[in-house]
Amino acid sequence: MVMTGFIEGKKVFLRKLSMDDATGNYLLWLNDPDVLRYRGPKAYPSNFDDLRDFIKNAQTSKDLFLAICLKSSGKHIGGISLTSVNFIHRTAELSIMIGEKSEWGKGYARDSIEALTRHAFTNMNLNKLWAESPSPAFNAAVRKLGWVHEGTKRKSFLLDGEYVDVECYGLLKSDFISSKDR
Repeated sequence: MVMTGFIEGKKVFLRKLSMDDATGNYLLWLNDPDVLRYRGPKAYPSNFDDLRDFIKNAQTSKDLFLAICLKSSGKHIGGISLTSVNFIHRTAELSIMIGEKSEWGKGYARDSIEALTRHAFTNMNLNKLWAESPSPAFNAAVRKLGWVHEGTKRKSFLLDGEYVDVECYGLLKSDFISSKDR
């Protein structure tokens, strides 16, 4: 049985976070050094109160915080968001976390990014999405989706005791639409 949600990808669906997502599994992701390797908030451990507060705030935010779920089973495997949403300039920042390590490397992040990008441009009428990350996997995924490298924040992320570069990418609605017309 294929399950569906608010936004559909080929392999995943994206749905609004709910308090039912405040599970031990989600909490494990937020405290797993491998999952947090390329994410900013990794210096302090998270607990259930932190997770519930995050979900409560996400539900009332102007930003868009979504659960990534597998179409095949409905299993919640991570989260994706559009933050710093600016409807005047029609821009937003995209970020993603695949927390379920057993699902890494299966194309779910790329599918989720593509689905949310389509939603941002067609339903939210945004003009530009941007993202920045030190993660080689994330950077490869957005490049494959046609995002343009816009710059590098040199030595601005501490990784394993060394400062590394953060790569900055952007995608315009016009580029997204023209790539879909080919």
